[in-house]
Amino acid sequence: MDRVKQKKVLVIGHRGASGLYPENTLAGFEQTLDIGVDGIELDVLMTADGVLCVHHFYTLKPEITRTPDRKWLDKQSIIPIKSLTFEELQTYDVGRLKPRTKYALKYPDQKAIDGERIPAFQKVIDLIKERCVDHTKLWVEIKTSPEQPGMTPPSENVVQQVLKIVHDENFDSQVVLLSFNWNVLAFAKKIAPQITTAHISATANWLDNIKIGQPGPSPWMAGIDVDDYQGSIPHSINAAGGKIWCAWSESLTRKEVETAHDLGIKVFVWIVDSERDIRKFLKMDVDGIITNRPDRAKRILTAS
Repeated sequence: MDRVKQKKVLVIGHRGASGLYPENTLAGFEQTLDIGVDGIELDVLMTADGVLCVHHFYTLKPEITRTPDRKWLDKQSIIPIKSLTFEELQTYDVGRLKPRTKYALKYPDQKAIDGERIPAFQKVIDLIKERCVDHTKLWVEIKTSPEQPGMTPPSENVVQQVLKIVHDENFDSQVVLLSFNWNVLAFAKKIAPQITTAHISATANWLDNIKIGQPGPSPWMAGIDVDDYQGSIPHSINAAGGKIWCAWSESLTRKEVETAHDLGIKVFVWIVDSERDIRKFLKMDVDGIITNRPDRAKRILTAS
């Protein structure tokens, strides 16, 4: 049995539990709650008529989307969420993975739940309250890109609407607001200082919001230049006033975890699905695991 430090490591289900159930759906979230997670990560976008919905991609994704006539969405169809009303969005079924796609191969154990729709953010809060799970937090990712601003409505509008719903539902203490776009987090803190925020980082070829070694500050980092801090993401987050770092698993090192902890920053690593990687990051003393397989993470933590 692995020896893991005896602090409580939190398990956050990514998009619910994408490895087991259709991502970002009410049925998937309900099943994820049954696993006993400490938090559910979800993604928020705004429709054409101003409704906050829960969906990861700026557009409908062909690999998970069927049209009203039950046909898979054409691969060439690029339909931005912001161009559809919420009522129009409800005509699409997102309860099943399209067979033989890379996405389906990525999640071979995902159970199909036909008839699932892209839910309203409000309905997810309703579900949490109905289940009376006060210990489970919603990790709400604001989907926006300073490099592709036309893909979404203005991020300020989305943040204001999220915070209004959260405040009206007296849900402030159960929400963590997170984003790759640190400008969003700075704005959120300005208008709602009580809200908990988390800074996400990635230094991948498909997304690099840090831009180490490039001239000037990254447009994602709210005016902070990581090179002013010798390329240190923890020190950059500290300069931004952050207390939670959502670190990309492919680049996170033990030294960075130690640095973050020395600065009083908690480290949540994403996305960690295999048993080997879960054990690896537990040994690195992270504070939380963001995973598509929260069942595995819970089992390993229980055994440890």
